[in-house]
Amino acid sequence: MIERYALLNEEERTMCVFEMNGIFYGHILKNKTDKTPAKLVFETSKYNSLEALKAEYPAK
Repeated sequence: MIERYALLNEEERTMCVFEMNGIFYGHILKNKTDKTPAKLVFETSKYNSLEALKAEYPAK
C-alpha cells in the first residue's frame, strides 16, 4: 500500500491505494465501528497515474 486517505464524498469510507507495474488502483474500505470491523467494499478500476485515481476518488 502506498497511500491511505479518507474519501471526500463518503465520510465512513477510506481509500487504500496500491501500485503494481506502474498501474494504480484502490480498495475502498468501510471504516471500523464499535460493532463491526473494517470491510472491503470494492476495488476501483485501474489507472495509469495516481493523479487520475485521486481525481476520480478525491481525498477529504
